[in-house]
Amino acid sequence: MDDRTGNTEFNDTESYDKERQLARMRADRFVCDLIGIRLTDAGPGWAHAELDLTELHLNGVGIVQGGVLFTLADYAFAAACNYDQEVVGIETSVSYIKSVKSGRIRAEAKEVARTRKFAVCEVQVLDENDRLLILFRGRGYVLS
Repeated sequence: MDDRTGNTEFNDTESYDKERQLARMRADRFVCDLIGIRLTDAGPGWAHAELDLTELHLNGVGIVQGGVLFTLADYAFAAACNYDQEVVGIETSVSYIKSVKSGRIRAEAKEVARTRKFAVCEVQVLDENDRLLILFRGRGYVLS
C-alpha cells in the first residue's frame, strides 16, 4: 500500500471517479438541503464549496453564526479528503478572523499531508471580496 507520507499527489487516477465523489458528498442532506451549502468542485486532495448567506444563518448579534462557518469548512475538508478512501474527521481547529453579515462565502480546502492512517487538510473560508473569514485545519482518520 502506498504510504503517501507528506505526498498529496493522487497516484491512481484510473480508479478516481470525480462524479461519484461529487454525488456522494452532495447527498449530505443536512449540509446541502438544510444549510444550503453547495459543493462547486472537488478532486483528489482539494475541494471548493460555497454558501449564499441568508438571515437564517445569522446569530443574535446579527453576524453569521460561527457554526455555519465551521460547517462550510468541515464540509470542504470532507470533500477534499474522501476521494479514494473513506476518511472521518477526528480533530479540528478553527481560527475566526473576520465576521460577515451577508453575501456569498466560499471554502477552499487542500489536503496538505496523507499517510496510510491520517489525512490533514487546511481550509480557508473567504467572503466575496476574498477577505479571510476563518482558517480551519482538520485531521481525519483513513478507514481501511
